[in-house]
Amino acid sequence: MSIETNTNDYANTINKYILLVDDEKDILELYTEYLTSNGLKIIPFSDPMEALNYLHGNLNNCSLVITDYQMDKMSGFDFIKNIRGIDVNFIIKIIVITAYIKNNLLIDKSNNLRIDKIIEKPILLEKLKDEVKMLLLSISFSN
Repeated sequence: MSIETNTNDYANTINKYILLVDDEKDILELYTEYLTSNGLKIIPFSDPMEALNYLHGNLNNCSLVITDYQMDKMSGFDFIKNIRGIDVNFIIKIIVITAYIKNNLLIDKSNNLRIDKIIEKPILLEKLKDEVKMLLLSISFSN
């Protein structure tokens, strides 16, 4: 695979959207604004059910999901289980953001759901951007 092809694959990957789900609207707006200002196409949702409904109709255009672990209407893991129910080939990459890494339970659960990255709060915006871009690069190089 040539470098030119890899660059085109990366461009195609970043042209797809990133689904961002967090029930804290201030956090959602902050992440959305920062990632968008760094050239990423973000589709934000504060309600995980609305996000799933959107994803059902737009699955092929999604490259990455970033979700909070603890949300009121649905846990991050239940949300991811629903995604994996429709994304059976694990095409979509997933980042979970959490303040609750207290033991290995979270990490053990993540293996079954094929979660690509768990990031502990508080998170620096630069670190979030870097993690997102690394995952997007891994998608383009695996194609």
